[in-house]
Amino acid sequence: MAKWQWCLVGDNGTLLKGWQRIGDYWYYLNPNGAMAAGWIQLDNKWYYLDSTGRMLTGWLQLENKWYYLNSDGSMYCSGTYTIDGKKQTFNDKGEWQESLLSDNGAKFIGSWEGFYDHAYADPYYGLSVKEYWTIGYGTCYCSIPDAFPNNLDSTCTEEQAVAWLKQEAKNCAETIKVDLDSKGVSLNQNQLDALISFAYNCGTDALLGSTLYRNIVAGIRDADTLRVNFQAWSKANGQTSVGLLKRREAEAALFLNADYTGNN
Repeated sequence: MAKWQWCLVGDNGTLLKGWQRIGDYWYYLNPNGAMAAGWIQLDNKWYYLDSTGRMLTGWLQLENKWYYLNSDGSMYCSGTYTIDGKKQTFNDKGEWQESLLSDNGAKFIGSWEGFYDHAYADPYYGLSVKEYWTIGYGTCYCSIPDAFPNNLDSTCTEEQAVAWLKQEAKNCAETIKVDLDSKGVSLNQNQLDALISFAYNCGTDALLGSTLYRNIVAGIRDADTLRVNFQAWSKANGQTSVGLLKRREAEAALFLNADYTGNN
């Protein structure tokens, strides 16, 4: 059976081609004059036209994935863009990448980690325990070994350190979110940020296996109970660390009261 294709004819009777504005919408006509629909690529940019041929703009959801089409119809991809005052990230396929950690949450983590442009050995574990070598905003060798190309002689810029922080935090956040979703548990942004900070410092395995996490999943929100649960994770190499204790108390305040006060 033949498939109908819409075409437009100019005043002189010739087939119109390329972009054409009709009323409030733009349409694209292929070289053979047929009206395009769906995804099209022109000059290394992607556009989306609905079933009627209209070029779409703004947010677009297809098969549970979100895309954003600029005011000229071109799709955002491979970068971070400001949309309605908020930064949004898209991969090389144009798919929106959900950020589970808020900007305030990232600043909170960074304040506790502190920035170091030279690699160093964790004072609690010493030079021989390579997995705990650290650089940037608390980036450890065990998490991102590529951050240590020259071992303890490695250096970094603050921009690199922020990128590593976000990469590691994203891995923590996704692991936490998958587990919470599997248990049917929904948390507020400040609560999720607090758990990401904890996991960034102690590891996701430590978090998911902790009494703190089991209580949170069970719906316990008693402030005294959760503060004790957070504070239980304030030891390093068997010794209580004043710095870790302060951080656990701050994470508890973040979880319970949305207090984003960091280590200022």
